[in-house]
Amino acid sequence: MNFTAAYRIFTALFMLIVTIGLGMTLNDFTSVVYVFVPLLLMLGTSFMLFFKQRKLRLMLFAAPIVILYGFGFYPWLTNYQEVAVASSTSTLDFIIIPVWATLYGAGFVVLHEIALGVSKAFNWGK
Repeated sequence: MNFTAAYRIFTALFMLIVTIGLGMTLNDFTSVVYVFVPLLLMLGTSFMLFFKQRKLRLMLFAAPIVILYGFGFYPWLTNYQEVAVASSTSTLDFIIIPVWATLYGAGFVVLHEIALGVSKAFNWGK
């Protein structure tokens, strides 16, 4: 099994775990979009030539999404009712966390490409 296939299987399993954990309790369509768009972006990037050429790009893009979902967003989602009562910014957090996770991933890819360009310009590395 090659890396891209393993990445796609991991992403699909991660989406399945998120879906089962949420128990499909998200009634609002926009809430479903905020939860699944970053995960679908993770899956979709594995089909883009830009990401397929270098495995590290996929990892850099996916890592912040998986980390923020796994440690911050996912437990928060499972206790949404309690958090919504206790916090005045719960809806805003619900929108911002997945968006920031995706932006961090894209930012890491950009920084990686800049670093590669600088290293080639100065003939560092190979």
